[in-house]
Amino acid sequence: MAADAVKKIDIENKTSSKNSSNSSELIRSRRSQELVIGFCGAVGSGVKNLKEKLEYELKQHGYHVEHIRLSELISSTLDSSQLQQVEESSFKRYKILQDAGDKLRQIHGNQTVAELAIRKITLLRESLADEQANEVPAKNTSKIAYIVNQIKHPAEIELLSEVYRNNFYLIGLLRTEKEREQNLREERIKDSEINILIERDRKSNLKHGQQVEASLHKADYFIRNIEVGKEISASVIRFIKLIHGIDNITPTDDEIGIYTAYSASLRSACLSRQVGAAIADEEGTILSTGCNDVPKFGGGLYTSNTVNDKRCFNKGGYCFNDKHKDMLKNEIEEILKKNNVKDFDSVAQEIFDNSKAKSIIEYSRAIHAEMDAIISLARSSSSSSRGKTLYCTTYPCHVCARHIVAAGIKKVVYIEPYEKSLALQLHSDSISHKDNHTSIDTVVFENFEGTSPKRYAKFFGYNPHQPRKTSSGKAIKYSVTDSHHVDPQYLDSYGDYELKVVQTVNSKLPD
Repeated sequence: MAADAVKKIDIENKTSSKNSSNSSELIRSRRSQELVIGFCGAVGSGVKNLKEKLEYELKQHGYHVEHIRLSELISSTLDSSQLQQVEESSFKRYKILQDAGDKLRQIHGNQTVAELAIRKITLLRESLADEQANEVPAKNTSKIAYIVNQIKHPAEIELLSEVYRNNFYLIGLLRTEKEREQNLREERIKDSEINILIERDRKSNLKHGQQVEASLHKADYFIRNIEVGKEISASVIRFIKLIHGIDNITPTDDEIGIYTAYSASLRSACLSRQVGAAIADEEGTILSTGCNDVPKFGGGLYTSNTVNDKRCFNKGGYCFNDKHKDMLKNEIEEILKKNNVKDFDSVAQEIFDNSKAKSIIEYSRAIHAEMDAIISLARSSSSSSRGKTLYCTTYPCHVCARHIVAAGIKKVVYIEPYEKSLALQLHSDSISHKDNHTSIDTVVFENFEGTSPKRYAKFFGYNPHQPRKTSSGKAIKYSVTDSHHVDPQYLDSYGDYELKVVQTVNSKLPD
């Protein structure tokens, strides 16, 4: 109770110290200036270089920076013999830490490592407060950045996002597999061991294992982590400036393309997932968009404006792809039953789960977003698809891949991976990844770099609290040090702010 009283007094004192009769100003004074920046990248991505650049730039702009290594928090749960093995070999170190992380998630839940990070942040905040005062403040309004390195599971991202809300930023580290392999070789790890580490890191077969591939696409900002120091610094500086809304930064062609594709995805009512695509010309002008949904007679897709909407949620109320996969599984059961196979139903389920049957996509009624964008361009424009760039929220499936090649698209930029896709396996003669692009006679599929769609509007939108010009029309320049976040997180609940507004109005117009 005493601690609660101290906290309430602290909040009251900090708010009233503004001595303002404007309720909005009182509330804005409670904007947090903390940053919680998580890194997510595949093993061998070279996080150290990026961490050093980010820490340096943040300190240059008045931030106190704390570095939280999740590997150290996991190490704290190991016994002395395991800790000794960690120090003996790089491969053993990786393996023991991966095993320990898996064990923590298995026993205590997939959010456990993130919970350890949050506990560390609270302890650091209290120790920082103790250095400045005799009592620990309830809420912090200073510029402090916590760098969380490295996040490996979607559940960890989910918890950090729920706790820190807008203050949490996830940076996705992009690096080619060849570069990562070389980085691990420099740690004296054998090639056979490198392959084991990379595959386990990408996607563990265990529910509680590392899931970097499923985590990476959830980033707020993507940076290609290359060895050219100037380029890494430029990416980091741009990211920090965007957070604080300074220098009137505008989106790149790729950011516009991906955001347009994401916007198109929101039109989809597909029961499985929402995917969007956009096609742009050499100048970055968007020519067409598409989403995954059911086609209608006369061209195009069913929409909310269609009088007789026959999308899946109205026609049967179920996913037709799932329905036909169930029918396929039943056919397998019948074959096994006729051949007197014991437990034919469980055997059929095992066959289905461990074969490509589970990944079948051909029974869907929906046209895919990439196809919709290509067909829309052909249907409503005189422009050719040859030599254009296709932006897609998800890596194209193998069905779309062949249409992309046939349409003459020269480049595909995507965010989310798609495990079911056999695009590269089936069309390696005409498709390549940026990682190993050596021929000009292939369509290049590459990871998106820059601001993710979920932060796009805040990073590039007009900020009414930071006007761009004076009353005489002169441009106003701002610095990171003196600027708040463009996507602020407030320290208190709306109930606290209601009370502040009531106190303000009572001081003006008492009953």
